[in-house]
Amino acid sequence: MRLLIRYMQSRDRAQHEFDGSVVTIGRGTDQTIQIADASLPLSHSILSGSGAELILTANKGQSFAVNGQIAKKQSLVNGDVVVIAGHKLKVLAGENGNDHLIEIALDSDQITELKDRFATGLKQVSAPQRRFTWALFLLLLGIGLVIPAVGLYVGMDKLRSSPLPDDKMWLTGELHDSHAFMGDDCTFCHTKPFEQTRDEDCLYCHLSVNHHFDTDKFGRDYKAGNSCGDCHKEHSTTESITRTDQDGCTICHADLKGAGFETDRLRSATDFLKDHPTFKLTMQRYDGDAKWHTKRIDLWDEDLHEESNLIFPHDVHLAEEGIKAADGDVVMVCADCHETDKGGYKMKGVTMEEHCSDCHALTFDPDTPDRVVPHGSPPELMRTLREYYAYEFLNRGQAIKASANKATTSKATLELVETRKLRRPGRAKVRMSITELIIEPSIDKSASLSEKAQSYIEARVKDAASNLFEKQTCTICHEVTRVDDADVPWHVEPVRLSDD
Repeated sequence: MRLLIRYMQSRDRAQHEFDGSVVTIGRGTDQTIQIADASLPLSHSILSGSGAELILTANKGQSFAVNGQIAKKQSLVNGDVVVIAGHKLKVLAGENGNDHLIEIALDSDQITELKDRFATGLKQVSAPQRRFTWALFLLLLGIGLVIPAVGLYVGMDKLRSSPLPDDKMWLTGELHDSHAFMGDDCTFCHTKPFEQTRDEDCLYCHLSVNHHFDTDKFGRDYKAGNSCGDCHKEHSTTESITRTDQDGCTICHADLKGAGFETDRLRSATDFLKDHPTFKLTMQRYDGDAKWHTKRIDLWDEDLHEESNLIFPHDVHLAEEGIKAADGDVVMVCADCHETDKGGYKMKGVTMEEHCSDCHALTFDPDTPDRVVPHGSPPELMRTLREYYAYEFLNRGQAIKASANKATTSKATLELVETRKLRRPGRAKVRMSITELIIEPSIDKSASLSEKAQSYIEARVKDAASNLFEKQTCTICHEVTRVDDADVPWHVEPVRLSDD
């Protein structure tokens, strides 16, 4: 039978539902209907039945009244009023799917609180109250004043190693590294004294933090907790300030379909070890529309390769015997290039300047192996080369002669030679006109100075750029294509590495 039991006393009303076959009535705390009256026995009577039929049976030596008639066993119907020691139990029609409603009106004049009847104080046990008071006072004084004072005198480290209470009783712990900038200013987060940090205090700094899911589509309810502190624990000894137990994840991910997510993209997980779908990889794709797209790929997919437009053979760089570097063979490991960010959630970016340049120097001229070009766009590189060779033409010497080995140099490759002579201080310097420079026969001697400079610069730039883009530098790591009708005749495909 299903009963709704409702207590009516003064202005208060309490109720609870019962689903079973036997209801016990009495003073005991284990009774289904408890009447806290010292005049009642621990167990007075039993209400039993099934469905619409109810039978009230008094225990041995007890009785009750039904509609003014004394009885020891009686069938009850809706509207009957049962009186037990002055307390009324009225049987009414059920509500919300219950078979009956038992409404109990307690007689407050006859109720004797059990706690008053059985209360035991210090006087009843003849305990010395004054001695207990002084002992408790001295105990609190020692914990709150004497022990902290001893810790300040001998040092808290010694106090922590002793069995005595230490500052852990009143200090919550060090701040996490991510909040260390706050120092000792507790009011930075605890804006109200003697209260835990509120969500609005956290959002003062973290208002722009992205949520774990699309809150516009799925709302802002994190089932794992109702406040920031439910998932982010400060003053803890853990490395991460974010909760990492799997219950914080599975409370939502155990039934993603029920949460409204598309299960063809995300699959449910109830346990990280025993019931978790195989991880997928997010791969970058550079399609014909010259735009980057992401594609989710299973680990067992035959087409498992990254199209980042970066040529990087991991098997070569991570070979057990090592790889040749400027200072000899070096055995590389993953951590040489892949490092986590400060929070440990994502990986730092891999850059040419920080991770590659030690071995892959962007040299461009065999005559000046200590000179390198910046790692950047092709137009920027060409502009740098022109500026360098223009500076070389004007400053590196007073004479230019043709390269001695014609077979190993391009037609317009020139060699600069220093011919400046020492002179005595105070002696007028004999200046040589730049038009008197000895030019390779392939360059028209009758040309003007600007034409000669232009011819020299363009020849050197073309030779250096061709060497960079097509032979030994850029093409080693990048996808480079030739574009003859463009201002810069080489195109380097853009590179994009996954940040997850």
